[in-house]
Amino acid sequence: MTPSISRFTTIGDWVFEVKMVRALRVKRYGDPYTAVATLTANGDQMYIDTQMTREKDDFSRKDFSTFYNFCQQLEMKSFSYDKMKNGIRHSRTVDIVENLDTKPIIRLIK
Repeated sequence: MTPSISRFTTIGDWVFEVKMVRALRVKRYGDPYTAVATLTANGDQMYIDTQMTREKDDFSRKDFSTFYNFCQQLEMKSFSYDKMKNGIRHSRTVDIVENLDTKPIIRLIK
């Protein structure tokens, strides 16, 4: 299991909550990056916004897995994003299966 990242930190009389994150695709911070995204947390759901890449450089399955793992570590239950394809926006929601409260459905039949 992947260790979780705390969304809450207490310092003095304040509790700090992570609500917004900027993600950069780069090997080392400070170097030029090839992609950027903004993520906004709302309860146990994350919205990935402002996905921008360099020209002719799309988000890959590896990028998708990285975002999935990040949201999983923040103990999110799902994340949503919009993808443009042929000029048409497609909204998608992905469940973080590992974080869902899955309870078996039991039906009593007479």
